[in-house]
Amino acid sequence: MKRAILIGLMGMLPIQWASAGIISAGLYADDAAFSAVTGAVSLTGPLPDIGNQGTSVTLGGATLTAPNDILVGSGWSTLLPNARAIAISGVENIEVSIDAGAATAFGFYFQEPTATVMLDGCNTACVDSEFLVEFLSGGSVLDSQSFNALDDRALFIGFILDEAFDAVRFTETGGSDNEFFGEMFVARVPEPATLGLLAAGLLGFGFTRRRRSA
Repeated sequence: MKRAILIGLMGMLPIQWASAGIISAGLYADDAAFSAVTGAVSLTGPLPDIGNQGTSVTLGGATLTAPNDILVGSGWSTLLPNARAIAISGVENIEVSIDAGAATAFGFYFQEPTATVMLDGCNTACVDSEFLVEFLSGGSVLDSQSFNALDDRALFIGFILDEAFDAVRFTETGGSDNEFFGEMFVARVPEPATLGLLAAGLLGFGFTRRRRSA
């Protein structure tokens, strides 16, 4: 089901949210604008320059898997942060597992080139591509949304859900390869231990106030 509402370049939230699944999806000025709205922090960390990692690689708190080789680092993009990218040797189908705790918001940098020269380009004829991004929990799809990014720009795309998810899957549904992903960000669901400490603190505060009143 697709309940996403497109929002503006400065990350303005819609007035009315959908009742379930994706409540907003759109372009933000950058990761700082997304973090200001969601409290998101970096999931992958700044991308390292490590080259070909085969079909699986762990970056920060994320494990990325793909049917083709995953390449991470410099040599593909000058527009993404730190001039480093996640590139796939083939169609850009990739799954991002969130290794430590579930999340309710996910954002990422993305670039779709149109020139036929590598480094901000394609190694074959560039074709406009469309992607399906799915949000999963325990292997089941919670919600999904298609997107087709603007060409020759480093964009920050953000999603906010009202359900917790533990993985994000990108499937290229039209076009060809040579799109690039950048650093990824999530807003995590508080862990039960954190909630327990908060509850204990509030109870302690209540007992203290009663004792003082007495």
